[in-house]
Amino acid sequence: MKKILMGSFALMLFSASILLFQMSCKKSADAEPGPGTGNGNVPVATTTTLGGVIVGSGLNVTAAGVLSVNAGNSGATQLNKVVFTKYISGSGSEIWLMNYDGSGQTKVNVALSANQKIGDDARLSPDGKKLFFIVATTGLSNNKEDIYSCDIDGKNLVKLYDMPVSGGHTYLSGAY
Repeated sequence: MKKILMGSFALMLFSASILLFQMSCKKSADAEPGPGTGNGNVPVATTTTLGGVIVGSGLNVTAAGVLSVNAGNSGATQLNKVVFTKYISGSGSEIWLMNYDGSGQTKVNVALSANQKIGDDARLSPDGKKLFFIVATTGLSNNKEDIYSCDIDGKNLVKLYDMPVSGGHTYLSGAY
């Protein structure tokens, strides 16, 4: 019985010390003083800044702090496009574009040599001007999968990554 009482007392003492420690910790976060101001106020949001953080010329900040894209600004335009690959039995994959609602499906004609095939996925650049995709070269003793880019219309094809002939695979994760 004595051990139970001593154990209970030790646990109660430990709980009280944790409670005192938590109460003594400061629970507020104050802004650092601004340059030459001496106070901890953050600058007011404007059309180019949001609380002291520069947003950029392509965005607008309302008085309520809501961000929006400036219309007609070439720096930040949403295209509302989806890029996808379509597998055609016997001929391989093709790159296609469409609108968010599924309308306007258009094939992107990419000129590849006879022993090259487009991989299973494609990515659109953030500005919507470039496509990125994997091209598999067939007829070799091992796999060869390179990363290519082209304009959204299929022109200006460029090899970005030349994979060594090693039997491995290349995966395209994103274009940011």
